[in-house]
Amino acid sequence: MKKRSLTLWVLLLLMAFVFMSGGCGGSSDDDTSKFAGGSGTSADPWQISTAAQLGEVRNHLDGHFALTSDIDLASFENWTPMGAFVPISDAQEDEETPVMEQTFSGVFDGGGHTISNITINAPEGVAVGLFGCVAGTGSVSNLTVTNANVQGQMLVAGVIGYGRGSSVENVKLIGNNSIKGAFLVGGIVGGGFCDIIGCEAQANVTLSGDNAQGGGVLAGGMETSDIADCSATGTVTALGTGNIGIGGLVACAMESERVLRCKFDVTITVGENNVLIGGLLGYAGIADGAGNSATLISDCSGNAVINAPATAERIGGIVGGGFFVQEYRQYRPEPGAIRVTNCQTGGEINGGSIAGSVLGYAYNNSSAEGCTSDMKVNGAAAAQIGAKLGDITLDALR
Repeated sequence: MKKRSLTLWVLLLLMAFVFMSGGCGGSSDDDTSKFAGGSGTSADPWQISTAAQLGEVRNHLDGHFALTSDIDLASFENWTPMGAFVPISDAQEDEETPVMEQTFSGVFDGGGHTISNITINAPEGVAVGLFGCVAGTGSVSNLTVTNANVQGQMLVAGVIGYGRGSSVENVKLIGNNSIKGAFLVGGIVGGGFCDIIGCEAQANVTLSGDNAQGGGVLAGGMETSDIADCSATGTVTALGTGNIGIGGLVACAMESERVLRCKFDVTITVGENNVLIGGLLGYAGIADGAGNSATLISDCSGNAVINAPATAERIGGIVGGGFFVQEYRQYRPEPGAIRVTNCQTGGEINGGSIAGSVLGYAYNNSSAEGCTSDMKVNGAAAAQIGAKLGDITLDALR
């Protein structure tokens, strides 16, 4: 998600606030006594049945774990995430690549159990969640998280702050969940490069500040990530000015091949000059000069109420459009390609401009086909595509 690929990442001014892990994996003869059983291998994972055992994961970040009972974290006033995001250097080309020894690179199988009552108060923290950073071959699956109250700065979520090459499958965030941050904020994943499959999120997500990017009920800013069979219920609020990418399900699916069979029931409220806003996705698209590929958004459905001032633009019932803002035109001179098929939307868009019931703005490499909608735009029936290149040129967009 470097600037040249145009997912807006902050320069590493916040590195001093990154959560540092308590250990780097490995085991000793005494490790067995720290868990309910197991030896940390794929065939014999460490078993976790208490909050103290869950905290011990920080000392064995490359291990295999199985949750064997529900765990309540209410006694922890400020939970320390398991696994941290520390870039391998301060060079721009390394700003998204973590020191693997600091990340959670193991396997965590929730076994259908629940971790409840997570509180994290880290207003200047990076990679904030139950897990801070899950990377490499790391995975989190079959887990329910409920009643998460999480605040951070960048890469903020109830479950995984930053996912890098990892997988997230069959994870639920349910109950009363409040997730707040300034950049890349989501219910289950804050942002990253990881597939999200079969997940469900219920949350109220707040994207704070001005000129921020990436707020969604399920996830914030995702890149090269497939998203399938997921759902989102809740709210996204981004009242600052100049924010980019606000989505009911996911803020963005940048350079992603597919978003399939997802559902949403959300209310989105945005501030002045916010752009690329959608009931499902704020933006998506694949940059391909030959025009041979596009992000496929198919068989998705839901209802959204989107409240926006007149200065907000590119608002869609499914997706706002392909990524494009004038500030980054030197990196991406035209929007990424999107293909929306067999989707359905309902609800209403109140305010804003360049708005459509399916796709807010369609560049000449993008399309919406076979979709249905009864969404109202500013109280009236609306076209599926709000505007095309011939209607509004790129020069006229913010």
